[in-house]
Order: sequence, then C-alpha cells, then structure tokens
Amino acid sequence: MSTHQPLDSVGCAASAGEAKPAPVMLTAKETQALLWCSRGKTSWEIARIQNCSETTINFHFNNIRRKFAVTSRSAALFKAIEGGVITVASARRRGAHEPD
Repeated sequence: MSTHQPLDSVGCAASAGEAKPAPVMLTAKETQALLWCSRGKTSWEIARIQNCSETTINFHFNNIRRKFAVTSRSAALFKAIEGGVITVASARRRGAHEPD
C-alpha cells in the first residue's frame, strides 16, 4: 500500500506544447495533517490527534508547502483541494437539535 498520493493538476493548466508539471506526492501523514487543517485544527490540536509533537506537524506542513511551492498553509490547502488530493465535506452538519 502506497503512502503517497499524486496530484496531477497543480496550478494553471498547461497550454498546448507545454509539459505537464510532475504530480505532487504527499505522504499519508501529510495528507492527514491537511485534512485536519481543513477542519480548522491548529498544529497543537493535530499533534494531539495524531499522537506526535507539534514540531512534527510543523515539519509536515513545511514539506507540504515546499512540495506545492507555496508560502502558506492556506495556499497549500487550496492547491490540495483544487487538485483533488483531499476533499472537504460540507461545513454545516446537521445536529441533533435540527429537524429533518
């Protein structure tokens, strides 16, 4: 089982004759960190969820930003969603107090 996921379409679409950029490969831990980030979790919270240190999570985010060639988590998250590496569920979920 591979721990990497390809990202085929990062950035703008290539015009005719231009080579397609190499797909971005994220590890399973990097993908999990991005998923938790998409849910609004901080590095500290993600570290507690994944049972590791906050430094380790920040290391993963540094690698993610480098792989996507961006300077922020937000931009990396956008590229991951845009490229289909992760999907974000609906922000609003029905609670027990809401009627059917």
